[in-house]
Amino acid sequence: MKKTLLTTAIISGLWVNAVTAQEAGFLAEINSRLTYDDNILRTSKAFEQSDTSLVVTPKLELAGILGKQRFAVTYNGEYANYFDNSDVNYADHEFRIGANFDHSNRLTSAFSVLYRDEHQSLSQSNAISNTFTEFSRLSEKQINGQVAYGRQDSFGQLVLKLGHSELEFDEIEDAFRNYDRDLVSLAFYYRIAPRTRLLTQVEYQDYSYSPGAGFIDLDNEYIRYLVGVEWALTNQLDGTIKVGYQDRDYKLAGLQDSDGLSYEADLVWQPNTYTAVSLAANRMSTESDIANTGAVLRTGYALSLTHELTKLTKLDAAVRYSKDDLSFNSTRQDKRHFVKLGVLHDLLTWVELGANISYEDRKSNVALAEYKVNSVNLTAKISFD
Repeated sequence: MKKTLLTTAIISGLWVNAVTAQEAGFLAEINSRLTYDDNILRTSKAFEQSDTSLVVTPKLELAGILGKQRFAVTYNGEYANYFDNSDVNYADHEFRIGANFDHSNRLTSAFSVLYRDEHQSLSQSNAISNTFTEFSRLSEKQINGQVAYGRQDSFGQLVLKLGHSELEFDEIEDAFRNYDRDLVSLAFYYRIAPRTRLLTQVEYQDYSYSPGAGFIDLDNEYIRYLVGVEWALTNQLDGTIKVGYQDRDYKLAGLQDSDGLSYEADLVWQPNTYTAVSLAANRMSTESDIANTGAVLRTGYALSLTHELTKLTKLDAAVRYSKDDLSFNSTRQDKRHFVKLGVLHDLLTWVELGANISYEDRKSNVALAEYKVNSVNLTAKISFD
């Protein structure tokens, strides 16, 4: 397993996704959800199991400021208890420590370490789960860093990111999915207007697998070349769009390499003070959850809307679509759809209540991969800061 980039990241003292808090202090937030789900393991119709669950997701964050430097320690948890099927109960944990450093008017850097232990969401997996009796569990360790020369309001800004992660699944039958990943990203931003920047970016990832007996070696290199634009044209519209080329090259002959168009977009539109619309899009190659197979080309789009009906009550809606192209022994294509409609109400300044219904499905040219899910949710959020 390659450690060169990990050593470089540690010595350099850099960053990625380190500190999001803008003020020092303590933040506590608890989200809870009571859910009825008619297909908890995302199986085809003959294997469906329905159940009701209570999910509690606490978040704790302690942030500090020392001069121009910012530090934060964050915990995110998710605890689920199913009323009838206790085999699928889970307790997820994520710990993050991060720091942002302001060295001079032009030079900044930051650094973060992360550990998470969680179940795998079957809504994003390309595996066929008809024989599953519980969720797969995984743990991940990350160390990430960034150094930037120039600032966001400068005419030019150069941003270097380095990262190393180690992903490991708990179950022996999932061991073929364990890998180490090294990442290097270099981006240059150039300001062409007060609220608009052009960008060019190269991102390289190296995946190193440790397959057991009976599994093939999936070591590969993945690179993307992107150009794009980042803007905040008014207080109503801001976002980033990137378009480019991607290439995934497997070291083992016989596995199908993939290349072609890649893009990502993240836009927020606020036409007035009481409505917000978010749009996201992406086309990327991702690792497969199926043994001895190459990557998945995933294309996805998402639209979400919040709209204040009154000062205390707002509409909350979302629509998502994605398409997975899987090419190995035969060609398989999956299409996912998700729709949610709900309402949120501020009972107190620190208490928010909600209710929503959602529908999700996966259509495929492989019949056993198809499923449908209907869910009804009652939600509550309590925040302290």
